[in-house]
Amino acid sequence: MNDILECLAASLRQPGAAPRYLLIADALEQAIRRHQLAEGTFLPTERLMAEKLGLSRVTISKAMAELERKRLITRQQGQGTRVAQAFRYSLNDKGGFTEQVLRSGGSVANQWLLRQRERAPAAIAGLLRLPAGADIAKLRRLRMMDGTPAALETTYIPLTYLPEPERLEHSLYQWWEQHGVEIGHKHFRLASCPADLDSAALLHVQTGTPLLRIQQTSLNSAEQVLEFSEVLCRSDLYEFEVRL
Repeated sequence: MNDILECLAASLRQPGAAPRYLLIADALEQAIRRHQLAEGTFLPTERLMAEKLGLSRVTISKAMAELERKRLITRQQGQGTRVAQAFRYSLNDKGGFTEQVLRSGGSVANQWLLRQRERAPAAIAGLLRLPAGADIAKLRRLRMMDGTPAALETTYIPLTYLPEPERLEHSLYQWWEQHGVEIGHKHFRLASCPADLDSAALLHVQTGTPLLRIQQTSLNSAEQVLEFSEVLCRSDLYEFEVRL
């Protein structure tokens, strides 16, 4: 507990014009995302933090509210404030990112970067089992979880399974369900990669930060490829689960 308070005191000594509640919230957020504070760890009480840091209870309460908004902590009357559990994304679940986040009680949004038809490059056409130069749908979007950028996703789809990509607004999987497209199974390839300038800026991380890269191929029961996607994920925001 003393280590936490010392870390918070150090954050207040940093030069800058940021409000003190944001300095406290940012210091705790970094400690949580770096796993210096484990899931389920109880934080000092707001009264104790205010006394030790020489701040008002209002300032501490605003910092806690900021962390709660990001779902980094949970506050329960009579029990205290503790570090929340990370969102766990199951690669076995037939539901996509949107469905799983909503089921966990979170909020989701898309920041669309690209929704268009284009001619498939030879490499992508091969992955989709199409002739080179075939028309396909290409989607690129930033996936937001509780208002925070969580993943950068680029998806290639045969036009048969998404003829008007510019009209897609929310979940691709929900659109498929509404139009009778069923996923038979998925193949995944996972690797770590450093964030480049583009992905770092979009995901709000530093250049070179390790990201989890997931390459996914979804097929229907007839072994026809429905999509090939590459997703760059912020591994500090959620964990991945695979059941064998």
